[in-house]
Amino acid sequence: MNVAGSLDGDMMSTDVLIIGGGFAGCWAALRAADLGASVTLVDKAYVSRSGASTMSGGITTCPLDSDDLDVWAEEFITRGSYMCDQRWTYQLLEGQRARVKDYERWGVPISRAEDGSIRRFASRGMINVRGMQYQPKAAMRELRRQIMARGVRIIDRVCITELLTADGQWPSRAGVIGAVGFNVYSGQFTVIRAKRTIAATGMIAMKGTHRVDNDTGDGVAMAFRAGARLVDMEFTFGGTFNVLLKTFDFPSYNVAVAHGARLINARGDRFMERHDPVRLERGELSNVVAAFAKEIIEGRGPVFVDLRHVDDSYWTDLAKLHRGGSILMSDHVPDARVNPLPIEPTWGMWASGRSGVKIDLGARSSLPGLLAAGSCAKNDATGTHASAGSPTAFAKVSGWHAGETAALEALVSQHIPPSEATLAQLRQRMFSPLGRAEGGHSADRLHDDLAWLERSVVDSMILNETRLNELVISANAVAEAAQLSPAKDLHDLVKLHEAANVALTAGLVYRAALDRKESREQFYREDFPESDPAWFCLHGITLTASGLSFDKEKFPTEGVRFPPPPETRSLGAIGVIMSRKDTMEATS
Repeated sequence: MNVAGSLDGDMMSTDVLIIGGGFAGCWAALRAADLGASVTLVDKAYVSRSGASTMSGGITTCPLDSDDLDVWAEEFITRGSYMCDQRWTYQLLEGQRARVKDYERWGVPISRAEDGSIRRFASRGMINVRGMQYQPKAAMRELRRQIMARGVRIIDRVCITELLTADGQWPSRAGVIGAVGFNVYSGQFTVIRAKRTIAATGMIAMKGTHRVDNDTGDGVAMAFRAGARLVDMEFTFGGTFNVLLKTFDFPSYNVAVAHGARLINARGDRFMERHDPVRLERGELSNVVAAFAKEIIEGRGPVFVDLRHVDDSYWTDLAKLHRGGSILMSDHVPDARVNPLPIEPTWGMWASGRSGVKIDLGARSSLPGLLAAGSCAKNDATGTHASAGSPTAFAKVSGWHAGETAALEALVSQHIPPSEATLAQLRQRMFSPLGRAEGGHSADRLHDDLAWLERSVVDSMILNETRLNELVISANAVAEAAQLSPAKDLHDLVKLHEAANVALTAGLVYRAALDRKESREQFYREDFPESDPAWFCLHGITLTASGLSFDKEKFPTEGVRFPPPPETRSLGAIGVIMSRKDTMEATS
């Protein structure tokens, strides 16, 4: 089929286009289809078998009808240091109640108590909020079945490279009218016109440093280039304990500590007793990783995960929900029931909703025609705090609202056709690496160079102006190299576009970190170790015709159910840990 008369490829039209087939994208598709919109869901891999949703550790927030949502909301809001939109907090909890019921109705495997009720536990960082363990792969397979039954057009193996804009400009003032991409097997140029477009491509992460190698910040990068406002990019930094014996992937840290797992140092000390004597290993991940870093810096490493104290249901659920596939139940590691195992965290670009495209209660971005959901969007429900399964809960609920908003708006809108010149420009930009002469860096080399930026947990967590400037220069160098690098085949072309997106988003993270002159939550600058009341805000970054533009947006404080206390200058949470003297050394 000809595109605009002269460009070979596929041209499709749809009411709602969804880019990304994880929890957010699938729930958006389901809701939009239920409202009568024509829906197209496209993924660069295979919907239900790729992305972070299938590898999410099987934890999600689990509010039931019997729970007092005020209690749950207060804990999310206070744990997130009040840096959230409290309307979104309630919207998240109310929506997640419905999603849990959907999973039960569909028969998704969920961990159960002996009486058949959902087994719930106090999740990392929480006292009252409860999470549940379930099988995410089964949930994704069921979601694919549900949306196919509703007539959603699923397009697997098409890599979307750019959003279409109504004025053919990037950044645009006119808004988004669809997207373009290519089939990763055939190379066929694909144009999808849409009345509303939802970016749901998952988190920002480096290849090689996270278990999900195809989550490369594509949606955030495309939205930024088109002119959408991003917020709190410096809070993209995060991580978890997932590297076992320097080789294996550890099953969900969140689940393990909920069942009683401990972290101990080389001396056998449970070092979290010094830093968070109430929640211990279930404290905020940033604090636990900071405590790990302190143990290493001060020579008390390595650190071990001690599973000798977990309850029996941990092993039962591990065998059942992981289908016996956990590394802990293999001969590759010593018996973890009796042997503490060396463990390390990762720390780097891993957003989980702490940063991303700014959305409103209907999941609209600042750019007309574009919505965002899941880890591609900023989670305004929990602020900078991401625990108790809230990232997966937000993916489902924000996806549901994005689908609803997109469908209702699309049904009363008209298609805006892209110009032939715009399509020709995008096609040339998309495929130009295939025609480049040998030289420059390979796509693999670009990803290796990016992963090298996160080679040290300590250096990635403890930031300062010098280090951040070095990171900006390095990310920019990779971004520039990506514009000159060749692709030897279509698989290489996908990786090259991914490298360009990672380099762009990494540069934005480091630029935002330079702009923020304080420490707060998981963001720590040793040259500005205190939190500053002036930075109690959303920190925005937008691409304009004249370059990057930073802004500050105050959080609403009037009329909220849980007003924040007055802010004062104080040492940030990680700064407190780094400055704390080892009590055992002090008394020896």
